[in-house]
Amino acid sequence: MNCSYLVFFLGVFKRGITLLLTVLFVVLFVMQDLVSVCICTCNSSLYIRETLKSVIDQTYTNMEILILDNWSLDNTCDIIKSFNDKRIILYKMSKNIGAYNWLNYLMDRAKWKYIAIQDHDDIWLKSKIEKQVYFLNNNLNYVGCWTRTCMWFEYDWKCYDRDFGVNSTYVIHPSLMFRNSLKRYDPDRTYMADCYFMQEILCSWKKLMFNIPEVLTIHRIRSWLWNYSYNWFKLNRLNLSTLFKVHNFFYAFLVLGFELFRKIFYPWIQERRLVKIERLPFILMWYKIYNVRNKFRFLHSPTSI
Repeated sequence: MNCSYLVFFLGVFKRGITLLLTVLFVVLFVMQDLVSVCICTCNSSLYIRETLKSVIDQTYTNMEILILDNWSLDNTCDIIKSFNDKRIILYKMSKNIGAYNWLNYLMDRAKWKYIAIQDHDDIWLKSKIEKQVYFLNNNLNYVGCWTRTCMWFEYDWKCYDRDFGVNSTYVIHPSLMFRNSLKRYDPDRTYMADCYFMQEILCSWKKLMFNIPEVLTIHRIRSWLWNYSYNWFKLNRLNLSTLFKVHNFFYAFLVLGFELFRKIFYPWIQERRLVKIERLPFILMWYKIYNVRNKFRFLHSPTSI
C-alpha cells in the first residue's frame, strides 16, 4: 500500500514539474518575444489592405496588431475587419484625437516585449520583424533597431534607399522597433514628433539604435507629397524649439530655410518638379535613384490604377 502511494505521488510530482517547466518555457521563450505592432488609420482605404497584408504575412507570427482608426469617413474599418485575423485588435475613435495621441493610446495597450511602428500606407518585407526580434534579443545594449528603407515616390515610381549609418538616434519611423517601456511621444508636438521621441525620449541623445543594413521597409511618399511632415510645419515657438533640439545649429537653419521654401513655393510648383526638388539633396549625396518596379514588382499605386 505504501509503495502504491509513493508511485502515485511521484507521478503527480512528475506531472507538476512537467507542467511548471512548460509554463516557464512559454513565458521565457515565447511570450516575452511577442511583438505589439501599432498602426493608426485615417481615411486610408486605398492603402490599408496592402499595408496590413505586409504585416500579417511576416515570417515572425508571434505578435498582436493594434490598430486605432482615427475617425475615418471611408470604408477603412470594413477592410481591416475583412482580414478576420485574431491577432488584430481594432479601436475606433469617434473624433480625431491628434497625430501622436493615437500612438500613445496604442502603446498604453501594448502588452508585449517589443513595439513596432507602422504607418497606414507603408509596406514591410516579410522577414522584417523576424530579423529585428533576433537582433534585439542578442544585443541588449540597444533600445531599438530599424532597417534600411526604400523611399518610394508614388508619382513617378522612382526611389532611393535611405541610410543613417550603423548606429543612430533617428530612423525612418515605420521601420522602427524598440523595447516596450513607459516612454511615450510628446502629444503637444506634431512637427518632427517622431524624431524628437527617438532622440530625446527613447535614446537620450545616445546612439542606441542599430541599422539592419537591408531594405526591409518601403516608405510610400504619396502624390503631391501629401504625407510629408512639412505639411505640419508652422512657424511657431514649439516647432522652432523641436527643430533646433533634434538638429545641430547649422543644419537646423538649413532645414528651416527649406521648410519656408516649401511653404511659400510648393503650392505653385508642378508635381513632377516637386519630387525632383525633394530628391535633389540625396542625389548630391550620391544616393542611387532607381525605379522601384525593378526591385519590388509586387507594389501597386492607387493613383496609377
